[in-house]
Amino acid sequence: MVDTRTGRVGRVTGRRGTRLRLRALNGGRVWECPQDAVRAATEWEQRNADVLDASWRFWRAAGM
Repeated sequence: MVDTRTGRVGRVTGRRGTRLRLRALNGGRVWECPQDAVRAATEWEQRNADVLDASWRFWRAAGM
């Protein structure tokens, strides 16, 4: 699944009310996302999830 708020790719690991719990495909921290802010990941996104997650972490640290 893709968190459309951030572009992060993750696997659903649980649910808390209307929020989904996601974990990066290559492991890492769990984060929560509203159910209506996720979409199915494309095949390309699934194959490149580790690169996308590393990029997300870099830009988050640099600008947020």
